[in-house]
Amino acid sequence: PTAPAQPAPVQQRIELPRDKAPAPAVLPLHQDLPAYETSRLVPRPEIPVERAPEPEPKAPETPDFHVIGEALDTYILVETEGSLLLIDKHACHERIIFDRIMAGRGAAMSQTLLTPVTFAPGAEMVELLEQNAALLESAGFAFERFGADALVVRAVPADSDGSETAMLEEIAESLRAGRTADPRDAICHTIACKAAIKAGSRSDLSELTALAARVVTGEIRYCPHGRPVAVRLTKGELDKFFKRIV
Repeated sequence: PTAPAQPAPVQQRIELPRDKAPAPAVLPLHQDLPAYETSRLVPRPEIPVERAPEPEPKAPETPDFHVIGEALDTYILVETEGSLLLIDKHACHERIIFDRIMAGRGAAMSQTLLTPVTFAPGAEMVELLEQNAALLESAGFAFERFGADALVVRAVPADSDGSETAMLEEIAESLRAGRTADPRDAICHTIACKAAIKAGSRSDLSELTALAARVVTGEIRYCPHGRPVAVRLTKGELDKFFKRIV
């Protein structure tokens, strides 16, 4: 007898909720490539980002000004921005020289004297100058001891006006009195004062203009001693002085 036919198996379809469906597999980068291909891959080079250059700082603009001349061979008369500026030319030049000497970290320019000068300020002053010989040398001096109370000066700062002994004497007096806490300040103050344009001496227009330009820009305001180098009179102040307005 033939065996009864077996019923065909019933296939059941199981549907999962959409939020429970398995996420599709994500293969890592290059996983689908053969090993010999992945071994030939190289990292992608980084492209350097070019940055815009930083703008250079602008120099301060010089206001329009006109040098009228100088009064009493001492004060520069400048017309600028509707006012009259009176500049002490000695104080202005003194500040310029002082700043230049103080800013220099090395030795200052020196000029050798054709004929060495003998300077005899006394034993105490000679001792003070010798104690500060390194600073004086950096400022442009060159000297050596001559006996107990004298020095032989062989070189002076390039800014010197020819008063070598007066300059050294004033430096020694300033060091003795302790006018400044830093001996270098005392030396630079004296050199700048002695080398600056002297009040009472006539200056040419180009020299006056160069000094005035440093003042109208605001670069120079005070002398090394702290005194103002200029005074400004507005047109309104002048009109009131002459009673043009009340």
